[in-house]
Amino acid sequence: MSKMDTKDFIIGAVVGGIVGASAAMLVAPKSGKELRADINDKATTAKDKTVEFTNVAKEKGNEYSQIAKEKSGEWSEVAKEQWNRVADKTSRLTDKANSLSDEMTSDVKNMMEEEKEEGQKLANQVIKEIEETRDKLKDDVTELNSK
Repeated sequence: MSKMDTKDFIIGAVVGGIVGASAAMLVAPKSGKELRADINDKATTAKDKTVEFTNVAKEKGNEYSQIAKEKSGEWSEVAKEQWNRVADKTSRLTDKANSLSDEMTSDVKNMMEEEKEEGQKLANQVIKEIEETRDKLKDDVTELNSK
């Protein structure tokens, strides 16, 4: 559901609730003064609930945003550390390969490829965790919007 659809649904639900409550009060046998007081009370209650829902949504949004920032910072740091380790190992292996014979050069290339695969695995894991966190955030926002 897009942001506009959610917003339209919430507005429609609030307006529909107010119209329904007002219609129910209008058909109830009460004096005009009592009826106006009841309508005013119900409108105030609806407004308060809308403000409360908005505040909760903002708080949850800020909370999830902060979690996402923290997690992405952690994952970035892990990826940088892994990259530095890979770069350091690669540099050492390259120096060693230059000083060894052709047979040793082949072995060094194989080791470098393994380190590259490990780095790729970590990068894929980081991407997967970011996507899972994004999906969880979407699910939580959807759940929050449905309440």
